[in-house]
Amino acid sequence: MAEKVNLILGSHAHIFPSATDDEFEELYQTRLKPFITVLNQYPKIPAILHYSGFLFSRLEQKKPELFLLIKHMAARKQLELLGGGFYEPLVPLLPPSDRIGQIEMLTTYIRQNFGRKPQGCMLAHSLWEQSLAGLLTACGLSYTFLCEEQFAAAGCIGKSLLSPVYTEDQGKLLVVFPVFSSLANIGKDSVRDILQKAKINPDDGKEAVVTVFPDFPRENAEEGIRWFFEGLVSALTDKSGILNLGLTTPGRVYRSSTFLPRLYFPASGDSSCPQPRSFFARYPEANELYARIHFVHNLINQLRGDKSRKRSAREELWKAQGAEALSSIGNKEVRRHAHKAILASERIIREKEFKPSLLSFDFDLDRIEEYLFHDKNINCYVKTKGAAVFELDYLPKGWNYLDSLTGGSERRCAFTDMLFPGDFVPSAESSSFVYSSPGETVFPDNCRFCGNEEYRLLTADRAKLKASFNLSPRKGIPFGFIEIQKTYSLEKNILNLGYKLYNMGEEKTVICFLPRFDLALAGRELLFRKSQGEEESFSEKNGEKKRVLSFEEQSSKHGAAINIGFQTPCDLYFVDLEESYQTRCFLPVFQLFLNPGDMWENRITVSFSAKTRKN
Repeated sequence: MAEKVNLILGSHAHIFPSATDDEFEELYQTRLKPFITVLNQYPKIPAILHYSGFLFSRLEQKKPELFLLIKHMAARKQLELLGGGFYEPLVPLLPPSDRIGQIEMLTTYIRQNFGRKPQGCMLAHSLWEQSLAGLLTACGLSYTFLCEEQFAAAGCIGKSLLSPVYTEDQGKLLVVFPVFSSLANIGKDSVRDILQKAKINPDDGKEAVVTVFPDFPRENAEEGIRWFFEGLVSALTDKSGILNLGLTTPGRVYRSSTFLPRLYFPASGDSSCPQPRSFFARYPEANELYARIHFVHNLINQLRGDKSRKRSAREELWKAQGAEALSSIGNKEVRRHAHKAILASERIIREKEFKPSLLSFDFDLDRIEEYLFHDKNINCYVKTKGAAVFELDYLPKGWNYLDSLTGGSERRCAFTDMLFPGDFVPSAESSSFVYSSPGETVFPDNCRFCGNEEYRLLTADRAKLKASFNLSPRKGIPFGFIEIQKTYSLEKNILNLGYKLYNMGEEKTVICFLPRFDLALAGRELLFRKSQGEEESFSEKNGEKKRVLSFEEQSSKHGAAINIGFQTPCDLYFVDLEESYQTRCFLPVFQLFLNPGDMWENRITVSFSAKTRKN
């Protein structure tokens, strides 16, 4: 008789809160409905099911018939439901209380809706740190799953991969099942192929445990799943002695296993997300979300005496903690939904007894303090490098106007200052710096890019939400004789930026000054004002120039408008970088004639409103 092989069959699915109804419907038709309905026709085939809490809740609302079928199959013990984080977060990256909160939220949901508390859990992207053994045990969970590559990294190879192990943290024990991730195309294989790929040795008398989560082809999914299940039934009834196959669940294995080897796993994840913390070091967009989550988490912990508001703020923040938001930077809808959830949490925090203020703190985890100007509706984050704005939020509509891709290691910012010769004319064709990340751009030899220079804090009036930064003259660089002073102040729904440029040299000079800003606008149409009372609607084109006093979004899908105004008119160039960087670059050009000792002064205002102008 061949070695006994116990097969654990599983299914996993998740959907991010930003998913549209069409995206949900596609998931339902190609993965959820085919697997559950076909499995229901084979009541003797047990399986484990891991759906995120948000997916369960959406099924309950949109597809109650499938939700009730899952409930029925769980009641007859055909399906064993797994727990985890409610919004499918990367658990090791969360603050400790959020880890526990998300896990307990899904545990409570499953217990209330399916009448049974989950015994085990799945971790998003199999992301593991050893401290999770104690955490999961403390949350009442007995086992979890890691991929075979993680077992190999822990020194477990060959035959030892065919058995669960236990691991430990601070005296807390957790059973871990290996998942054969190399069998991702299980839907195309027969059961015999699976066992051959798992390298089962029929001469070894031990029982093996093989855990697989099938990834069936989405085209004709129901037909492919039915074909596989029919082959599975055939293998179960095989009388030739070649196969000795049984089906089980991790709960049954856990209860019957006594002597298991102990194993400790290094911090790791699956092949799609092996080292997420290194991901944050490479991609500023992901790091920004990660840092903002922890900052708002700390703000929530400071709430006192209002448990309901604290719980609501925490649950909004959890919506931003999904694995997609922290590990996938290219999907702007996922990223913007995460920002919206973070800002919704902040709005709840500011509902009562909030005082506008100016804070200094290391917001982006780079060991350098930044400055936050914030009132009830606006966040403006300013860094000393370039004295530039790296996040600009309008809370009533949950919109971050600097949410864009960088294309490099530096965040795209607003109000990064550049100095060019007086005859300089920017264009989409000739100005390659428009398309590059500020920290990685090679500028012309006759240009001074101040975005990489450190501005010194001059004054900070925390009560009046006002701070001034100074860039001193530098020898040996183009326009190094120019001194720049920038003053930020925040009033109700208005951010003011005052500029003063001094000619500290000994000769008269002509300069083009460009305080560049990138904005992630939702509206395509802009309304320009050449002067008071003179307006023009315009749909921007790359390299276009307008003589403007101010401009604003004319319409916007997120229902808010931002208006940029200048104290004196300027030539405004703009380049649409939506496809590459998911933003638009604006280049206001001021031509300055400065004698030695002269000072030029201007002011830029950024104002917000909750309603947009009707077309």
